[in-house]
Amino acid sequence: MPQSPSLIGRLFEHADLDPSRCAVSTPTKHLSYGELASAVVAQAERLRAAGIGAGSVVGVQSADDVEHLVLCLAAASLGTTSCTLATFETERQREQVREGVGINHVVGPDDAIDPFSSRSVAQHTAGSSEARLLFSTSGTTGEPKIVIHTTESLAEQAHRHVGREERFACLASIEHNFSKRHRLYCVAEGSTNVFLDARPNEIVEQLEALEVTTLHLSAFQAQEFLATPGLAAIRGIRLKLGGSHVPEELRARLREGITDDLHCGYGTTETGAIGFTDPGDPDTAGSVGKALPGLEIRVTDTDRKPVATGEMGEVAIRCSGMFEGYLNRPETTAARLSEGWFYTGDTGRLDEAGRLRLSGRSDDMFVFNSMNIHPQDIEAQICQHPDVADAAVLPKHSAVHGDVPVALVVFEAGAEADVRGLKKFVRELVGLRTPRQFTVVEAVPRNAAGKILREKARALLGIEGASEAG
Repeated sequence: MPQSPSLIGRLFEHADLDPSRCAVSTPTKHLSYGELASAVVAQAERLRAAGIGAGSVVGVQSADDVEHLVLCLAAASLGTTSCTLATFETERQREQVREGVGINHVVGPDDAIDPFSSRSVAQHTAGSSEARLLFSTSGTTGEPKIVIHTTESLAEQAHRHVGREERFACLASIEHNFSKRHRLYCVAEGSTNVFLDARPNEIVEQLEALEVTTLHLSAFQAQEFLATPGLAAIRGIRLKLGGSHVPEELRARLREGITDDLHCGYGTTETGAIGFTDPGDPDTAGSVGKALPGLEIRVTDTDRKPVATGEMGEVAIRCSGMFEGYLNRPETTAARLSEGWFYTGDTGRLDEAGRLRLSGRSDDMFVFNSMNIHPQDIEAQICQHPDVADAAVLPKHSAVHGDVPVALVVFEAGAEADVRGLKKFVRELVGLRTPRQFTVVEAVPRNAAGKILREKARALLGIEGASEAG
């Protein structure tokens, strides 16, 4: 089937060639691709009447998943630059985004059509090549960067995320950038976007009723999802995990409790998906799989020269669908994009089979008594303890030892908070790299993708009433 290079062009191709194909499915309503395209045309006409067009910078502020998707697609069809103004953020946070991005139109429920009742017959086009979509990075260690994508780059990434026959769902709302990108990938590939209600006690019932084939979760969401009643009903669903390190203990529990069709992966906002483990590969423990088709991975030293197989270094990616750059950050863009390669800032190594094994962020790494400490490696070992639910390893400055490793730890509900026993357990696994202090907290701060918010985690080191072991 011919494919337009742009997201909007592909939407209308699907509508022309297979108009009855299911594009959107919710517990109560559904849209075919013909109906979705009509809704986007009608929504674009309303936005155009409000003075929005090529050159406009639009903030989409709607908590309704389908409404948000249609507003975003309509804005892109008009050649705008758009981004999300998340309703779960504070007004001050949204104002900072508006000012930083230069938004001159905010659209939401008052501007939205009812996508399930629109039957527009207006002429559609492939959309403008000037359209840009902005996505915020995770911001785990400081102020987030704004990643610039075109509708073309998103369309090029889509095949690495979803297949045409998939009925795709994720638990995060479309207001989260990770989820929004995946919803747009589904449109590009002609997949079915399945939107679930937020009621946890009905999730499994909805997954079954709506015939979801692929569920995408962060590792943190997966940990909680295992406690959901009735998981046997979706045995065999394709489960994809991304956004954070997935401990081997959690992988085993997911295979046993939900599905053998488990794919643990790695990607970035800048490039899209990079790798996913293959359920048929017997040696994926601790890895995020091999490079996806059409994508190259290399590991480099501090001079950006490739290192030998098995050696640690910075992960660099070259692929189609690369981001354009970071908004208003030309120096950062130049530093991260070089000669067609994107330098991720993540550290890892490639094994003999080409599997990538990550060790965390290069800017998270710190030095303790001349030893390089990669927090993610130690966090994975702490989480091997059967009574530990979550952990974060952080540096605590010492005039004598440099940065001393310390840890925040969350024990499983009902488990004894035996920090001394935990320290002994971890010492047997990582030796001298064992954290010198374990602080028990109720939760490790994470973002919607499951990544540790390390600045907030550092603040918890002095939390009142926390239990510690030296």
